[in-house]
Amino acid sequence: GRTIYFLITTFIDGLIGLYFARKHRDDEAKWTGVAETAIEHMTKWAKSCSWNFANKLSLLQAEYFFLKDDEQAYSCYKASIKQAREHRFNHEEGLAHEKLATYLLYKNQHDEALQHFQNAKKCYATWGANVLVHRVEKAITILSPLCVGSI
Repeated sequence: GRTIYFLITTFIDGLIGLYFARKHRDDEAKWTGVAETAIEHMTKWAKSCSWNFANKLSLLQAEYFFLKDDEQAYSCYKASIKQAREHRFNHEEGLAHEKLATYLLYKNQHDEALQHFQNAKKCYATWGANVLVHRVEKAITILSPLCVGSI
């Protein structure tokens, strides 16, 4: 019970910390510290059970590199997607696709971002998360007219 809660909240805390570090630059150090602690824990857990934690670690690393404007972010997102797919974590594969799409939007790579939003939608649909499917559909609707492939 408590262990599972700690594992999941550590992952979520890391994602939240990195999001807030990007959005609230005045508190970036505080939020980055939260994320770095989560990454430290996830690194240990991934060493002892890569099946469950490797994709989560890769996603946290990707978000960290995004924050630092480091090009390694892209390969970490791709690694997280691959690991989640191989381990059949549909929901986490969808999350990694969605996070990569957001990163690509930041990099003005709209066409590839659209592909990853579409992949996220498929993953969330497979998982049965209809609310997430609808949320991602809204992003797709807004993004589609900006893409070369939709002309």
